[in-house]
Amino acid sequence: MGKELKRMRYFDGLFLNAEDYKLDQDYQKRIQQLHNRYLHTWGIIAGLTVVPSENCSVKVQEGIAINEVVADNGESTSQYIYIYDEHPDSIIDLSQYRANDESIYIYVSYDEVEQDKENLEKGKGEAIHIWERGRIWHSTEKPADEKKYIILARVEIGLAKDSSQDTNLLIINEDGSEDSTQSESKKVISLISYFDDEEEKIPLRRYAGPAGEVLSLQKIIFKLNDDVAGMPFIRALEEDKKKGIGLEVNSTFANFTGSVNIKGDLEVHGSLTNMGAVENELEVSNTFVQVNSKSDDGLWKLQDGGLEVYRDYAGDKSLDARIVWSEMDKCWKMGYEGQLWEIAYGPVWEKLIKNDIVDELHRHSKISFEGGVALESDDKGNLSAYGNLNMNDKTIWLRDSGNVNHGLGWYGIGKPFAGLNVDGPVLFGKKGGILGTTDGGQKPVITWNNLGNVGIGESNPKDDTMQVNGTMRILSNSNPLRFTSSWSGFPDSISNGAEICNDTVYHKALMIVGNRSAGQGRKVAVWDRLEVNGFLYVNGNMQLNQALTPSAGKEKNNGIVFPSDPGGGAGDSAWIRYYPRSGEACTLEIGTSNDADDSISLMASGNVGIGTVNPNDKLDVSGYTRLLSGSNPIRFTSSWSGFPDFAENQAEICNDTTNFKSLMIVGNKSGKQGRKVSIWDRLEVNGTLNVSGDVQTQCAIIPSIGYSESNGIMFPKDYYGGTGDSAWIRYYSDQSRGGGENMTLEIGIANDVGTGGYYGGGDRIKLTASGGVYVDGYFYYSSSKDLKENITTLTTKKAKQILDGMNPVTFNFKGDNEKTTLGFIAEEMPGSVAANDQKAISPMEIIAVLTSVVKEQREAITQLQQQITTLAD
Repeated sequence: MGKELKRMRYFDGLFLNAEDYKLDQDYQKRIQQLHNRYLHTWGIIAGLTVVPSENCSVKVQEGIAINEVVADNGESTSQYIYIYDEHPDSIIDLSQYRANDESIYIYVSYDEVEQDKENLEKGKGEAIHIWERGRIWHSTEKPADEKKYIILARVEIGLAKDSSQDTNLLIINEDGSEDSTQSESKKVISLISYFDDEEEKIPLRRYAGPAGEVLSLQKIIFKLNDDVAGMPFIRALEEDKKKGIGLEVNSTFANFTGSVNIKGDLEVHGSLTNMGAVENELEVSNTFVQVNSKSDDGLWKLQDGGLEVYRDYAGDKSLDARIVWSEMDKCWKMGYEGQLWEIAYGPVWEKLIKNDIVDELHRHSKISFEGGVALESDDKGNLSAYGNLNMNDKTIWLRDSGNVNHGLGWYGIGKPFAGLNVDGPVLFGKKGGILGTTDGGQKPVITWNNLGNVGIGESNPKDDTMQVNGTMRILSNSNPLRFTSSWSGFPDSISNGAEICNDTVYHKALMIVGNRSAGQGRKVAVWDRLEVNGFLYVNGNMQLNQALTPSAGKEKNNGIVFPSDPGGGAGDSAWIRYYPRSGEACTLEIGTSNDADDSISLMASGNVGIGTVNPNDKLDVSGYTRLLSGSNPIRFTSSWSGFPDFAENQAEICNDTTNFKSLMIVGNKSGKQGRKVSIWDRLEVNGTLNVSGDVQTQCAIIPSIGYSESNGIMFPKDYYGGTGDSAWIRYYSDQSRGGGENMTLEIGIANDVGTGGYYGGGDRIKLTASGGVYVDGYFYYSSSKDLKENITTLTTKKAKQILDGMNPVTFNFKGDNEKTTLGFIAEEMPGSVAANDQKAISPMEIIAVLTSVVKEQREAITQLQQQITTLAD
């Protein structure tokens, strides 16, 4: 059908068929739909509210809407969508959706359905009526074409805390108010809203209205309920001699969501308020604004007014600038960022520039420059300078201007101090002074007094010309020498540094510690004779250019005697003595006493033997050896001794050739997990790795990739006897499918076929999953004729016999009481579709039976349809 308008022309004797009547119907329907399209806008006309129903359901109440669609001929048209009270779609069960997940949109569309085929006498098997039905939809996605699919509401589902308790339901009406009702269900309707956004109140429902450029009415009433007298309206006003024809908007308030352009005067008899983002703002462009003009009704009064310049926001803070007349203060004020100050003019301005009449409002506490504040005073007269203060060779008198005994200033040529051309700053006082303090001003750094004494860190230097209370360093620019009262290690920090320390705490001596410039460690040289009138104690190595000759003999005062009791206790000593046993038979004795755990270490250039006179290695021990005895002992043995089992912190390395016949490394049990050995870094095994226990990893096991028996994961072959039995998991590039990135993960077992059945013989792969086995992708049975023999056609008779023996049941798997499953009982199935032991069934064989039976039924249905057509003709 084209876009031309064509209707039937009837006359006597005209022969008509169904197509002619359809043409007249289409003409009337098309005229009505074009009327709908061009005299109305699309949307809801009336009704179609969404209310809660039983359980997790909602109901669409009776109503009508108009859509806007494009017909088959490309013509824009509109259709009525009518939902009546008993409409089959009006009750919507939403229990299929998840609770607390997302919004569900309810919407309607136009649909046509052919009906009433049952009347064979009239229709001969054809539908005799067309039902112009409205169809109700629901989805979590908002329809893309809202002109075709008219949205009614947005629904949300929640969960009741207890199915036996009432749960409040929240309904948001079109005016933004809330209704509440109740529902009793595990899933409940928690929200029915006519808005897409609850905070911004973005409406979902679109209402139809009049269309066209001209609407000729004297009065428009917005009927929101049955009380027409109280409804807002717009009407034309009779012509006024001065103002002409007017328009009255009668409402308690009106909201304009966009811009309002006024070409004439704007009279405001109430308060002028902007409900937008900026409060109390009126935007005026290129026009003079008069604020608070006097009215003719005598109700006018004095009030504040002014001008504001909008300057955006910084965070939540307004940047607007304002000039305001304050009627209370009787003055102009101006400000920025919300703070207002009085504007100085007239006599007030004089107070700003004349010091003798300045008032409290205009006493300046800051002197500024372009970059900010230069000088500032506080309420006590204290000054703070934010830049440099130039004295221009003048002096700051620290007391009053008449007292010249205390000050700070520059002195030099033309301005000497005490007869000296200092050419620099001088800080002076009459009897003394202090330069610098520490500890919050409580401790002086440098002091001097009228005696000419100087103190550094000393508040009263009365005994010496210079007193230093603390460490002192001299010769800093060459070879520094530091004087301290406690050893500081200064010579160890720099090679040319030395220290003289009068230590009374640690070393308790006057310490003279030399520098390290000779490259021989710290060194003090006594250039001439050194006499020691007491005990000579050497705390380091003693190097002699001539022999050291101790006395000979066996007594305590002979030979070389080491300090007694170096580790505390009593009676501990060590010595080297040289003495005669008899005649010229002498002994060189190296000894320690008196504890059993005192020892002597030998540092040999060759090998050292313990228990052997011919050591073959640097240390050759004949017998068991134990290391780290004082902490975590490790024992070396030649036969397993069970040493790690005696204590948790013990380990053993055993070269056993009798029982275990291997090098055994046995760990300790301190981890409370039994004996444990950890290889902390990479472990390479160049032979077979045999693990007699479980293998537990904290990272991935990465076997090799490939198709051969040495790749992937291989289970032990012929584990229970026989030959050729094996199982494997391999990952490889499948050459049969082109290789490259066409990879195959193969899980295989070989080589016994068996007799079938769940408990029958043969090798098989069994998947056990308590939650089911899922295949994301294609799942194929190998069904090539290359794998089969004795192929014959399954007869329909045989298929029906098998089908008759199949009894579908519903059931739950044991342990799963939530999901009811459909299926069969293998023990009750015909043997053709079950395993030999009747414990499992074959889906492919069941499909073959159903295919044979359905094909036969399809042929029978085709024959019946042909017979019905013949009878109808």
